[in-house]
Amino acid sequence: MARAVTLNIWGRGAARRRRLPLIKAELVGLAPDIVGLQEVWRKGSRCQAEQIADALGYHVTYARARSARNRATQGNALLSRAPVARYEVLPLPTPGVEPRSVLCAEVGSTTVLVTHLTWEWEHTHIRQQQVRFLAELVAGHAGRDVVVLGDLNAAPDTDEVRWLTRRMEDAWACSGQGPGHTYTPANGHARKAREPARRIDYILTAGIRAAHADLSFTTPHHTVRGQLWPSDHFGVVCDLASGPHSSRNTAAPPEGSSRIFDPKV
Repeated sequence: MARAVTLNIWGRGAARRRRLPLIKAELVGLAPDIVGLQEVWRKGSRCQAEQIADALGYHVTYARARSARNRATQGNALLSRAPVARYEVLPLPTPGVEPRSVLCAEVGSTTVLVTHLTWEWEHTHIRQQQVRFLAELVAGHAGRDVVVLGDLNAAPDTDEVRWLTRRMEDAWACSGQGPGHTYTPANGHARKAREPARRIDYILTAGIRAAHADLSFTTPHHTVRGQLWPSDHFGVVCDLASGPHSSRNTAAPPEGSSRIFDPKV
């Protein structure tokens, strides 16, 4: 069995220097095999993903999505226990809006996609293009287990997510309890946005099943300045296992495979 985590770290958000150690500390307790991070900033040799992973034994793979005027870049990152054998960074369809990308990495016998879709409510048509792009990537890795770790910026009942989850397993829908809101006024950082509670962060699988899913990074740290959450998003943690899964999955587990994320494969 292996464990996956996804979290939008709100890389340029308030109190980021104090929040990153909270993310790192919770990862120690969760002990995941793979971690997908979104809204990760990098400038020169300084990368937030590397700061989080420092001394935890993870391999860090960073994927730029867009650049800022000060030569910093924002993107996605993968932390993995096993080394990444190969990866590519692909631009998502973003006609007329902020650039987005997907990191596609091979970790042992598993292909891991880390992504962050367009956020504006009114751009559902763009997210529909983006999920089709993701589905094509998944189909191109038939015969391998595939895990998507992403902030899709859309709730489960939206057209784009319903379309995608007809083709991949939604770990929360299969093995989570309750609504699973990841962007919610229950988080003090998100409360200021005055948006309704929604589940917009996902772990999706093909060729591998979700054994148990739960929320993570939900507990605030009490400081003299008030409560401090690790991010404005809650994360998702999921235990993954080989075994039977729905026929709607587009990739099947390798014949005779008994280990997930085996670095020797």
